[in-house]
Amino acid sequence: MPARKHRTGEELDQWEERKRSHQIQMLIARETVRSLSGHTLLRLKEAAAMLGVTVKTLRELEKQRLLHWPRRVTLSPKVTGYRLCDLEALIDGSIAGHVEEVAQ
Repeated sequence: MPARKHRTGEELDQWEERKRSHQIQMLIARETVRSLSGHTLLRLKEAAAMLGVTVKTLRELEKQRLLHWPRRVTLSPKVTGYRLCDLEALIDGSIAGHVEEVAQ
């Protein structure tokens, strides 16, 4: 079904129900990760927003396999993300590296 197709009636109701079901599954997955590991998992969109880049740029950075780049966590074939603490460490490291460059 095309992404921009107008849905009406029963078709719209089914689509909204699938969307609600997906959101509930994502909340359950996040709570499972948090309860098992004590970590918060961010999806790609959220991680990109936190780093101030697009999802495409985030994927390109990941492919470059930089030394301190965090690895993605996989919960299932369709559920992956980054640990919040890993992204915070990446940001803290980037800021520290930038401060050292400016100081020299």
